[in-house]
Amino acid sequence: MTAGRLVGTALLDRHGRVPVLRVSFALAVLGALGVVFGPAWLAFVGAAVWGVGAALGFPVGMSASADEPERATARMSVVATIGYVAFLAGPPLLGFLGDHAGVLHALLVVGALALLALAVVPAVRHPQDSAPSA
Repeated sequence: MTAGRLVGTALLDRHGRVPVLRVSFALAVLGALGVVFGPAWLAFVGAAVWGVGAALGFPVGMSASADEPERATARMSVVATIGYVAFLAGPPLLGFLGDHAGVLHALLVVGALALLALAVVPAVRHPQDSAPSA
């Protein structure tokens, strides 16, 4: 994740949020699938790819939530709350699911959430990119 955040900054500056996050979340999905369905060596590689892919989601989400100053405070609080709920509730819920379905199958939930994130990536575009032309 550290490598993803260090390299991601330059990629975000060069290509923009939406294309970088699309690739990033696609990597997270592929990494999760490698961990769950691959042999041991692919699981190790998949974990690294998964980490790189997940590295930019929260920081870019926080940044995007602050784009419009009149609603920045409310939006940042929502993004922070989602992040903290995921941080606090995610591991116990995955553990509970892992007890009932197996740890590897429980990790598919994280891959599915990365797919969901991939679907909502356009929400982080800059406001000026979505404004109608005058």
